Amino acid sequence: MSKKFLSFFFFLSFFSNLFAQVASIRLGVLKGLSCTPSAYLIENKAKLSLQNMAFKLFDSEQSELPALLKGEIDAGFLSPESAAEVFLKGNKALVCIGSVQNGNLFLLTNEESYESLEDLKAQKILCAPESSSSKILSYLLSKKEIKTASLSRGEGELPSDSVGLDFSLPAASIANALINKNAAYALLSEPYATVAVKNSSEIRRAENLQKLYNEAEEWSSFSSMLLLVRADFAKEKRDLVKKFMDLYKNAVNWTNRNPSKAAFLSEKHRLYHSPAILRDSIPHAALIWREAGTARPDIEKYLTVLGIEIPGEEFYKF
Repeated sequence: MSKKFLSFFFFLSFFSNLFAQVASIRLGVLKGLSCTPSAYLIENKAKLSLQNMAFKLFDSEQSELPALLKGEIDAGFLSPESAAEVFLKGNKALVCIGSVQNGNLFLLTNEESYESLEDLKAQKILCAPESSSSKILSYLLSKKEIKTASLSRGEGELPSDSVGLDFSLPAASIANALINKNAAYALLSEPYATVAVKNSSEIRRAENLQKLYNEAEEWSSFSSMLLLVRADFAKEKRDLVKKFMDLYKNAVNWTNRNPSKAAFLSEKHRLYHSPAILRDSIPHAALIWREAGTARPDIEKYLTVLGIEIPGEEFYKF
């Protein structure tokens, strides 16, 4: 075999191997419950129809977003309110391809006497500060003509016809306050709601706010997490994005059918630290897959309820 042929052979082998190592899509994954289906993709990436997918974990939206905007990852997860703001202020750099989680927000209580929202008058509810959850509760209460009052330090006079929204504790401490009976009511999403229920037999999910919202808005749903793709990537690789959407849909379905296995994979791949909590959270987590075009009316209605500017048609197109 001639030296020229050998050189050519190694040249081809080098570039073939280099191409094989190039990720088809780089997905930013938020640690926590919302991105649990990503654990299935990470575990099975060698067997799936999209080869060489790459994954990078992030602790928060704030750390993930710069990576998306700089092109260090191709897709990632943001709440509807964050996604809308980024689209409107970020030169339309990101587009929505789907809704991956509906609202999983619960009113929890250790009060046996609670029966309906009317019973919340003159009561205080612990709510996470700087969260959209309290706005959803306020909106639902307003539908019942029940007023709310914000109590940033948990203090102040509360009118007998109003519900007090107590923002004095960080989200991570609210479940413990309810467990230790330092509060009678709390507004919690998953997995915090599961933590509270598992640690006290006296605590119950008194209301599912998604259900109340469905009824108030003629069976509309509100999303808590969207899947976004860089607009330029989506435009250049439309078919690849469609394949990825199908894979994520399958991962969501598998996760909902197999909460124990999903919780194990989530711990294995460092998405969440407690399989027992995650396993019991998944049935309440409202993990879904809805393509952006289908989810659009509900996303827009939800943003309107929050008082956030609606992105417009281009946000849902790729």
